[in-house]
Amino acid sequence: MKLKYKFFIAFTIMSFLILFLVVGVTQINVRKNFIRFVNNSEFDRLTKMENLLKQRYQLKGGWDDFYDNKAEWETLLFQSRPDNPGPDQFFPPPVDHFQNRNQPPHLDTFPGPPPQGFLKPNNPFTLHHRLCLFDADKQYVAGEYHPQDQFNYRAIVFSNQTIGWLGLKNRSEMIKPLELEFLKRQTHSFVIIGMGIFILAIMISYIMSKHLLSPIRELAMGARAMGNFDFNTKIFVHSTDELGGLANDFNLMAQTLKRYETLRTNWISDISHELRTPVAVIRSKIEALQDGIREMTPPFLDSLHNDVIGLGKLVNDLHLVSLADSNNLPVNLEIINLFGIVDRCLETVFIRLEHQKIDIQTDWEKQDRLEIRADANLLGRVFGNLFENTLRYTDSPGTLSISHAIKKNRLTLVVEDSSPGVPNHCLNNIFDRLYRVEQSRNRSLGGSGLGLSIAKQIVITHGGIIEASCSPLGGLKITIELPVIKK
Repeated sequence: MKLKYKFFIAFTIMSFLILFLVVGVTQINVRKNFIRFVNNSEFDRLTKMENLLKQRYQLKGGWDDFYDNKAEWETLLFQSRPDNPGPDQFFPPPVDHFQNRNQPPHLDTFPGPPPQGFLKPNNPFTLHHRLCLFDADKQYVAGEYHPQDQFNYRAIVFSNQTIGWLGLKNRSEMIKPLELEFLKRQTHSFVIIGMGIFILAIMISYIMSKHLLSPIRELAMGARAMGNFDFNTKIFVHSTDELGGLANDFNLMAQTLKRYETLRTNWISDISHELRTPVAVIRSKIEALQDGIREMTPPFLDSLHNDVIGLGKLVNDLHLVSLADSNNLPVNLEIINLFGIVDRCLETVFIRLEHQKIDIQTDWEKQDRLEIRADANLLGRVFGNLFENTLRYTDSPGTLSISHAIKKNRLTLVVEDSSPGVPNHCLNNIFDRLYRVEQSRNRSLGGSGLGLSIAKQIVITHGGIIEASCSPLGGLKITIELPVIKK
């Protein structure tokens, strides 16, 4: 079953259950509240009864006349009847004694106590059977009383004092035709309203299912497109909820994969190009020997040997980048003197720097020490690559300046040289693999384009950062920041 139908069925069932619960509870509450209203409103018809009881209490000084005197209570009930009793008031409908003189006379013809043999109501829901008298402490005095009965009470107040209580038995059922008709109409209304709401809920469920699944369908189509290596796909979701956020993340992932696919393609192409050139040079020299064009002389062998060393260095650099990418770069952390590492790297290139008339400036002395925890060989590789770049690109005469600063357990080392500089639009790319500021440069000047990329990977492995900017000296400024971990 499709997810669309599952959502629709789930929403429909949930709407039906909620509607059934709401209508059922409302129907029960309406019934109970209406019965409670009817029970309470019946007290409004007992005003005459209440006044008679006050008079009797004032005359007799208590309720003694009603204890064990059922006739006295029935007489009072008869006297307090409404002027126009209905079919369910204190007594049943009167019988026309002119038509049948064997029947009791009309009740209204007797102004006083009920006549001998008058009809008593048999309906248990009439006031005659439901009304009781209680004293001030709510102790039973008169009326048809059962211990299990539940009453609504109304105080009989005389001279600001409660002298007794009228108790009216609660009705648990609706018995009057008007009450039953009211309940029937209410039930009919609830059914119609419920059906309307249910139909509306079905429509809303369909719309919601379609709305919720629209971005999911877009995501599915985008995933299939990416499975076919179409990284230009983009999902258009205009909502700001979680699905909208998921769509934005998907678009970001697609852009990232596209960028990495481009890098991968360029990476393979560049590696092929980098390896093709030295291999072609070595091959041409060997073929020249085989064809007798060149003789096997010591200078020719030295040249061939240097080509092989350069090829081996390129392969090692590629291997080092691969290890860094897979987080498998071996790092041997130990306490080292950073100044000593930089000085040793400078010594290896000192003669060439001096030959190119490049002045070296440092802000420490030979005997100074700055101890940090790092891998000496890897950091030496970083500084060696930076100094090689200075040798390749800095004009003669020139300057190589190295300075440092320590702040909040962070070491900042700045390596900068004199002109020529790097264009601003190239600063963000010089750490990319196989990137050359001038694509037209030949290999003897531009190198392999892996030096700064390797330097960045090593610095990141040590928990630091490396950035490039324009130097006030006119050349390139490399800023390296490393954590200082003391002994």
